[in-house]
Amino acid sequence: MSAIGRRINLGLVLFVVLSMVGTGGTTVLYQDSAGELRSQNQELRQQNAELRENLDATRSELESTRTRVGELEDQLETRSEDVDQVATNLNQTEEQLNATESQLAETRQSLRESEDRVEELEGTVGDLRDERDTLENEVEDLESTIDDLESENEELEDERAELEDQVSDLRDDIESLESRISTLEDDIDELKNENQALRDDIETLCSQPENQGKAACEDY
Repeated sequence: MSAIGRRINLGLVLFVVLSMVGTGGTTVLYQDSAGELRSQNQELRQQNAELRENLDATRSELESTRTRVGELEDQLETRSEDVDQVATNLNQTEEQLNATESQLAETRQSLRESEDRVEELEGTVGDLRDERDTLENEVEDLESTIDDLESENEELEDERAELEDQVSDLRDDIESLESRISTLEDDIDELKNENQALRDDIETLCSQPENQGKAACEDY
C-alpha cells in the first residue's frame, strides 16, 4: 500500500472514531484530519504540476531528437548517393584504363614492327615513341586517379558507418524517451485518481450532519 493510501485509511479511521465518540470531544481531531487531507491535496497538485512540466520538457526533447534523426538520415542518403557516384566514376575510370592499356599494347606492337624498318621509318618511330610516352603518362595519371577515388570511397564508407551508428543511438534515445513519457503519463493518471479519492473522502466527511458548517468544510 502506498503512503497516500495509508493516509487515506488513517483519515477514515479517525472519522469512525469521531463518530463513535461523539461531536463534543472530536472537533480538534476532525480539524486535524481535514487539515492533513487538505495539505496532502495541495502536495498532490504540486506533484501534478511538476510532472506536467517534466512531460512537456520530455516531449520537446523527443521532438528535437526526431528532427536530428531526420537530418542525419538525409545526410546518410546524400553520402550513399556520393558513394554510388564514386563507384560509377571508378568503373568508368577502370574501363578507360583497360582501353588505354589495350591501345598501349597495340602501340608497342606497332613500335616493334616499325623498328624492323627503322632506317626507312625513323620519323614514324619518333612519333610513335612520343605517343607511347604520352600514353604511359596517361596510365600513370589514371592509376593515381584510381588511388584517389578508392581513398575517397573508403572515407565515404567510414562516414556512412559513423552516421548509421549515430542514427542507431538516436533511435535508442527516442525509445527511452517514449518509455519515460509513458511512465510520466501513468504517474499523472495515478495522481489524478488519488486526488479524486481524497476529494471524495473530504466531501463524505463534510456531508455528515455533525460536520456541516464547520470551518474546515467551507470549501466543500
